[in-house]
Amino acid sequence: MKASLLQRRLANGKAILDAELGLQKWCPHCQEYWPQDTLFWSPCRRNPDGLQSWCKACQLECKNAKRKAA
Repeated sequence: MKASLLQRRLANGKAILDAELGLQKWCPHCQEYWPQDTLFWSPCRRNPDGLQSWCKACQLECKNAKRKAA
């Protein structure tokens, strides 16, 4: 991730630096911070940080809800 993007996200609260977990990213769906790695976030080439905007748990929840509704 570019330094300017990191600075912007830290300034607007979309990311935080934790002493134990390192860089954490905000999930707008569940409204929680999760470590910024592929264990919690799916890859996405078109996003500037290379990760999806929703965490994997929220993506799965949405997918299951759509499947259940169909």
